[in-house]
Amino acid sequence: MHKEILDDFFTDDAKYIHPALTVEGKYNIRKVFRVWTSLNKDEPEVTNIVFDGHTAIISLVQNLRPRLFPLLHLSVPATTTLHFRDSPEGPMIYSHQDSWTLEGIVQSMPLLGWWYDNVARNILGSVLTSAGGFLHTANQTTGYLQFRAEEVQKLSAEIIERSNTEIQQRSREMTTRAQTMVDQAKDTVEKKVATARDEVMRMRQMMRPQLLTAKAITGATLENTGT
Repeated sequence: MHKEILDDFFTDDAKYIHPALTVEGKYNIRKVFRVWTSLNKDEPEVTNIVFDGHTAIISLVQNLRPRLFPLLHLSVPATTTLHFRDSPEGPMIYSHQDSWTLEGIVQSMPLLGWWYDNVARNILGSVLTSAGGFLHTANQTTGYLQFRAEEVQKLSAEIIERSNTEIQQRSREMTTRAQTMVDQAKDTVEKKVATARDEVMRMRQMMRPQLLTAKAITGATLENTGT
């Protein structure tokens, strides 16, 4: 059966990709299929097929039942992807890829599947939940610290701005006071100079009659001497 399928639907350079191996060429693929069917007793069960004209995705269940151990039966979910290429004979398969999930392989094993579903998943869920809680707390703490840092930065900027404003205001006040003191000193000096000038004028006026008398006496003395 595999020989007819390969001859009718596979190209000569077709490639087969399996989780455990990769082979190229129709002849080599036939050998792999022959070994697989000789070791495995049951055919796979196809559950769904999707085909768009160039790619076919087939969902199936591989019933692993070795002929040497017929009591051993594993049902492994798998996906087969077929890529088609146009040819004179019609669409031909040039790539056949089988994909098996780790979850499907583990769950297909009786004891390991139970341990995986009831122990490993619960433990991993608890670990990830704890890690998620830790990350959430860390994110909240980081956000709070960032918020506080922004507040401190804003407060520092306000303090610096206020300090600059106060310094400028005090500088203006000190300049005004200094100018006022200079003006007051200038007024005081001018007043004292005016007072001194007035005092000199007053003294001159007081001494003027005496000077006139002295001049008159001096003139009379000179006249008497001449006579």
